[in-house]
Amino acid sequence: MINIKLATPGVKVAYIPGHAHGEINHPDVEHGTVSSNNGKNVFVKLDKAVSRLGWEGVTSQSCCPGDLVLL
Repeated sequence: MINIKLATPGVKVAYIPGHAHGEINHPDVEHGTVSSNNGKNVFVKLDKAVSRLGWEGVTSQSCCPGDLVLL
């Protein structure tokens, strides 16, 4: 779980979906970069999408801080 106050733009994170049960090596874990947060959710641009579409071409995904870890 990430502290929302640490989720500032540019911070690298890993999104760990609930079915991965906190296992960072699970194949469904995705790495990304924080673009913003609203005090409740963290908005992340996932690396796979950015590599295909570029930073400006990707829509940030709203993530629960409990599903993120700092990298």
